[in-house]
Amino acid sequence: MKKETVGTMYPFVLNDMMGLGSFSRRQRRVHVKDVEMALRGHMKDGYTFNCEKSLSKTDRFYNETPTVNDQVHVLVSVIDANTVKLLGNSSLETFQDIRDDATDLGIPHVILLTKIDELCPEIQKDVKNVCTSRLLQKTIEETSKALGIPENCIFPVKNYRTERSLDNDIDALLLNTLRRIIEIGEEFLTNDRM
Repeated sequence: MKKETVGTMYPFVLNDMMGLGSFSRRQRRVHVKDVEMALRGHMKDGYTFNCEKSLSKTDRFYNETPTVNDQVHVLVSVIDANTVKLLGNSSLETFQDIRDDATDLGIPHVILLTKIDELCPEIQKDVKNVCTSRLLQKTIEETSKALGIPENCIFPVKNYRTERSLDNDIDALLLNTLRRIIEIGEEFLTNDRM
């Protein structure tokens, strides 16, 4: 596949399922079956997640014939770097269920490890220390082991929190991550069509 860089547009759609892994099955705001529906592209824009029942084929937000543009090409989970050690068994089971669904569909799964500056004082001083922080590397290893995601699919990012202006180093880390996610999506589409 010839790679075009100038003028190429990539649609980037987010299905925000905040708090999916941080609650027990009864407290969750999202039905796990809905995640599978979203992965397959059966969920139309505007659907409101409901923990009590999943999207049904008779619902007006059900997309009966999803196109490749409706389907998920990369599953991205966002996890606070400070809470990795606090993930309970129910959270880990939820992640594994969703990961299994994505794997069955051949969809790659990556993790954004956020708030790395709160985890590591040396990154708080200078975000360029992301490559040398032993604590961050240990957290990435623990995340990989707990969730079954390869370390090279876990991307540490720093959130804008108190900054009053843009920071090139924070932006570089975020944009590098976004570029890698897009590349993973391209690889998925290329391999899926062969």
